[in-house]
Amino acid sequence: MISTILTGAGTRGTLPCMVRAAFGLFLVAASAVACLSPMAASAQERTIRMRELSDLHRACQRAEGEERRTLQIIPFSAGTWRFGPYEASEGFLPIDTRRNLRAFDGHAELFPARMEQVGFIVGPDRAAELRRRAGQLTLRVAFFLGFDEQSGNRCLIRPAAGVTTVRMDVAFLVLVQSGRMVARQDTDRLRAWRDDAEHDAIPGRGPRGAMSAASLGDRAGVAPEPWQQTIAAENRGATARALGVCHAAGVARGAGDGQVVVRIAVDSRSGQVSNPEVELSSIGDDEEAACIAQALSRLQFVPIPALGGRVVLSVPVRLLR
Repeated sequence: MISTILTGAGTRGTLPCMVRAAFGLFLVAASAVACLSPMAASAQERTIRMRELSDLHRACQRAEGEERRTLQIIPFSAGTWRFGPYEASEGFLPIDTRRNLRAFDGHAELFPARMEQVGFIVGPDRAAELRRRAGQLTLRVAFFLGFDEQSGNRCLIRPAAGVTTVRMDVAFLVLVQSGRMVARQDTDRLRAWRDDAEHDAIPGRGPRGAMSAASLGDRAGVAPEPWQQTIAAENRGATARALGVCHAAGVARGAGDGQVVVRIAVDSRSGQVSNPEVELSSIGDDEEAACIAQALSRLQFVPIPALGGRVVLSVPVRLLR
């Protein structure tokens, strides 16, 4: 089940620390990122960027019969949204959704499905900076339609009023200025969605392996999108071939299929990987698990100096014969 990651918007509630920790944090200065990165290819197939109200209506119709949830993305231009009061005790800058987020010239109103509070985990100085720049920032909201349990109506279309009301389960938020990303906040819903999409997607025949979406080592959320793209690319490259070699040797010794979770340290200034260690293994072969950990040491990530030095990632590796 996807974790509930936010709480209390319309009727104000207290947001527990354990709930706040479910967010993954990725905040960078605008100069550090040239543009918004696209989704990994496998996930992109189920991502829709909405440009007009008819896109939303089609998504609502499709959602009623779809087996896997589609990630929807809607931009809210500067001036059509605002921040709520900064919560210093929690280090949380919320988006004001008390009167719903309004898109497409007010013809669509969106609200968090469980009346949850959405926003950014930031320090007071960063919060003050974002507040000052709010009038110049576009808010992009990525979400799934409806409830986690897939019940209830996804959308309420009211032709007489000319308004479509939509429940959304937020996957991530992005603030953009002049096409450059200023801040991003991921949620555990995004990681669960990616893991579901990648669960059985290991191409090829014979012993092989593939990496799933990496999480920050403190379990706070998913790794930055550029690093996820590196992992997706390496699932078709040299690292994937090395994983296949490791698993073939393990199978020859009696290892089974399963998963190995590897912890690695990434120097955010150079993108280099060090100290690969096996966190968990279900394949029953320690030698193969060590081989897989070593294979991940060859990864080379895009430098993101704004992350401030050493970043620990946990990378799940799925293995099949």
